[in-house]
Amino acid sequence: MTECMSCVLLRKRDEGEAPPWDSIYRSSYWDVAHAYNTSLLGWLVLIVRRHMQSLNELTIAEAADLGALLREVSQALKRHTGCQKTYIMQFAESADHPHVHFHIVPRMPDQAPDDIAYRVMRRLGVPLAERCDETEMNALALAIRGELESMRQ
Repeated sequence: MTECMSCVLLRKRDEGEAPPWDSIYRSSYWDVAHAYNTSLLGWLVLIVRRHMQSLNELTIAEAADLGALLREVSQALKRHTGCQKTYIMQFAESADHPHVHFHIVPRMPDQAPDDIAYRVMRRLGVPLAERCDETEMNALALAIRGELESMRQ
């Protein structure tokens, strides 16, 4: 088995080597990052900070923080992207990311019918040329970071 990419990215954040889009916010139990392989600006990921492959492994404290962060990240996305709501998905099935993480995806008012509900997954894993601009990802990341930091004080 190859090394878990989520764990590799967590180590980069621990070492201070992640760009703003990949280190939006860090709680004691979770990291918030922008998905790196999406064409939808604001597609965020909430990653548990210790390796686990199933939700039943969460501690009470991890689960409590998860609930609060899902709400807070959704609120921040709504304010900074103008989305109507957020989609939340959790699979932990990818060969590269067999690590519990949640996709928090903005549902925009003008979103194409091909991108609504489960069909939005076609916007993930896109070729490099179709991915979000890193400058835009960083700008959104810094805005959301500031908001999450103020919410969690």
